[in-house]
Amino acid sequence: MKETLRRLKLPRMRRLLPALVSVGILVLVVVAVNPHDLGTALSHFHLVYLPVVLGLAMAYYVLKGWQWHLFMKPLKLDHGALETILIYLAGQPTSILPLGELSRAFIMRQHAKVNLGEVSATVVVQEVLYPVGLIAAAVPGSGRFPGAQAAVVTALIGILAISLLLLWPAAFARVMSLAVKVPLVRRFEPDLVALHHDVIFIARRPATLIPAALGPVAAVVAISVFYFTVRSVGVELGTYQVAFVYAVAHLAGGISLLPGGIGAYEGSMTFLLIAFGVPAPVAAAIALLNRAFDRLLVTVVGTAVYFAIRRPLDLRGITLAPDR
Repeated sequence: MKETLRRLKLPRMRRLLPALVSVGILVLVVVAVNPHDLGTALSHFHLVYLPVVLGLAMAYYVLKGWQWHLFMKPLKLDHGALETILIYLAGQPTSILPLGELSRAFIMRQHAKVNLGEVSATVVVQEVLYPVGLIAAAVPGSGRFPGAQAAVVTALIGILAISLLLLWPAAFARVMSLAVKVPLVRRFEPDLVALHHDVIFIARRPATLIPAALGPVAAVVAISVFYFTVRSVGVELGTYQVAFVYAVAHLAGGISLLPGGIGAYEGSMTFLLIAFGVPAPVAAAIALLNRAFDRLLVTVVGTAVYFAIRRPLDLRGITLAPDR
């Protein structure tokens, strides 16, 4: 009996472990900077910046939704820009779950009765291209730290290598021949190969250049949200420094594999701000405020949008059933 209970608990603990790590990092950040001092720093937030940061944050997600629409438009996968933007917003509350950004692909598949692989490919192309603009924005501000420029350039090369892998069939086939030796990868080999073909089809279309150009624009808007968050608590940092801190924190959250990058994002942002001379409680306050203006805001808005469009678009929840 004890052995049976142990086997039942292990899978559950594996699913909960990333969330526990995220919560643990956040607790460590709060404790390290002193909760009282953190509260004092948060109280210094100037309300005049609230409409600015909230407006820019929503503009970022609307822009990303429109970009997604443009990626799918040549493939005739969506039913219009407005519906695509609403579905993009509706998928954001669950983007920190295992499905991640693919949540909106499942919602779109259910509404528009389109092929899940093709819609997922548009998501992959969009999310792979976005960090390129962020990394490029981080280069000028990386001169403060020895070796930071090399690290940023290495990250940029890594993103470009991933893009090349997705777009070069011979390289993809070579990597897959090695990766299929892993049982988990071998199980999803047909899906990965189909996704690879869909990504190539989308990326090689001339019409893809227009939405691809919106990636750096979205990065500028996201950095602007962070810039005004920094200013809202009375801290003045240069534009290049702000861009560097935001880009590195965003990448740290992404490669951490934690749900939504929670914990790694706030921790790295706090550390970098301290390195630029910001007092620790204020740095932690900026990181938490930026998370609230970003993820908390879109979670609330996205949840409201989902329940608003659920009946008109005949959505019945996210289904993992395969395409016919």
